[in-house]
Amino acid sequence: TLMNAIGGFVPSEGTVEILGKDVGSLSASQRARTGLGRTFQAARLFPELTVRETVQVALEARGRTGFLSTALVLPNSGRAERAKRAQASELIDFLGLGRYADVFVAELSTGTRRIVELAGLLALDAQILCLDEPTAGIAQRETEAFGPLLKAIQGELGATMVVIEHDMPMIMALSDRVYCLEAGQVIAEGVPDVVRNDPKVVASYLGTDERAIQRSDT
Repeated sequence: TLMNAIGGFVPSEGTVEILGKDVGSLSASQRARTGLGRTFQAARLFPELTVRETVQVALEARGRTGFLSTALVLPNSGRAERAKRAQASELIDFLGLGRYADVFVAELSTGTRRIVELAGLLALDAQILCLDEPTAGIAQRETEAFGPLLKAIQGELGATMVVIEHDMPMIMALSDRVYCLEAGQVIAEGVPDVVRNDPKVVASYLGTDERAIQRSDT
């Protein structure tokens, strides 16, 4: 619900600001054009496209070449297409997708599809990434690799991230600031170490099982 409100999919009270601009009156597509990118719990991709084609489609959506110049293969169009191919390759390599570049999306694991979805957002030049449970349904080894990848995106590209996630170790390692919600209400907020040890968070998210609490610290 929070992600849908931020993204403009459902009406909400209060204000939503993107890069200092109130976007409460804008549609979901208009918010996307201001730099807001969104992933969903189930990756929304075209299974019949390869990874490279998926990224190129996103690049095309970001900076559309006129149909006439494309159809006539005019010089400007050719240069633009070569630039997009180069940008796609650079982004694919940055995200560690090189060996999957020419593999169809339908043939990828769930975890790899999540990374392809991220590639699409970055190709669209999204400056704020809203990630809805990015590790849901993926293997543990993929989850362990996902956190450092998000850190790299954060550090190298300067992207801001809003992440909803139940994997406590990953979210604590990734976040500058954590908000914990229960039944739609914020029960704790602050830096990770403070929130992790908040009694309300421990009771709500981890219960009283000492083993679960210890795992959240690793």
